[in-house]
Amino acid sequence: MQDNIPSVLIVDDQPKLARLVRELFLRLGFHDVDTVGDASEAIDALKQKRYGLMLVDLELEPVDGIQLLRQIRATKEFQDVGFILTEATVTFENVSAAHFAGVDAFLLKPYDLPLLKSKLKIVLRKAARRQRYDPNLSMLEEENVA
Repeated sequence: MQDNIPSVLIVDDQPKLARLVRELFLRLGFHDVDTVGDASEAIDALKQKRYGLMLVDLELEPVDGIQLLRQIRATKEFQDVGFILTEATVTFENVSAAHFAGVDAFLLKPYDLPLLKSKLKIVLRKAARRQRYDPNLSMLEEENVA
């Protein structure tokens, strides 16, 4: 972690998409962005490193994004991680289940940059209350992405 900018963990079973999202986060000013392909790898990564934010695909297999969220919120060491669920189509049932599991935000694919930045600000401000990150998030105020 550098300058109180949180480390990010992207969890997506599509490696090309995960790499593209990683590059987007780097261009937004995040310095430490890792990717994994499933919930098991995500838990392993969380045990090795402290992340401030996770961006997780809803339709992971065999454990989906909501099940992963429940595991994370039930584990004291991981409870303060900012958590964004992503998917191309979202149902009321998924939104409701994620809300009750403790999701910080939902984001539809494909990502709209202004909306992504807005969601990141919201989620990281929540995380700032739980952790010691810069709630000003000046890196998201600048036009870092061409």
